[in-house]
Amino acid sequence: MGLLEPRSWFSGKRSAQEWTEEEWIRRLKANDQEAWSAFVMGEHSTRLYNYLRHKLPEEQDVEDVQQETMRAAVQAMQTFDGKVKLTTFLFSLANYKVADFWRKRQATTELTDIHIDPGMSTESIEFVEILHKLREEHRQVLLMRYYVGLGVDEIARILGKTYKGAESLLSRARAELRKGLDGDELE
Repeated sequence: MGLLEPRSWFSGKRSAQEWTEEEWIRRLKANDQEAWSAFVMGEHSTRLYNYLRHKLPEEQDVEDVQQETMRAAVQAMQTFDGKVKLTTFLFSLANYKVADFWRKRQATTELTDIHIDPGMSTESIEFVEILHKLREEHRQVLLMRYYVGLGVDEIARILGKTYKGAESLLSRARAELRKGLDGDELE
């Protein structure tokens, strides 16, 4: 707690942003309402939403899968052993929910809807278009690493790969992205 945080002077309470990983897990397992509210409405939810935006075609699909993932997290929390980070746990659940979504739709994992915002530069639009032309596995690993900010070890756990396997996949994905940005035909 910093001296510039007057709320903490009087209450002695720390905000959710100050909690350690262990404290998050302990509070969530204890069904602490403050922790669950912060988990569902805070940074974890925001990072999950941003990740899902690039995995699903429609805004409503993103919101539905996000809600299903959070519901699954609530149900699975009591059996969560804390051997992986909370974000790894959450994104693993999200990947299962995304797979369920596509199975239900009986569609491939190819994304057809490219999320382009009106204020994006031409270069940004080109980048997003190339990103969506990449193979699903390459797009997924790049999004987890650079958009969500997960470490290679977390990505490996989520994808069920070794650290070296995830590192190699990330390297191949970067090479394919570079190839697309250089104007070469993607495989």
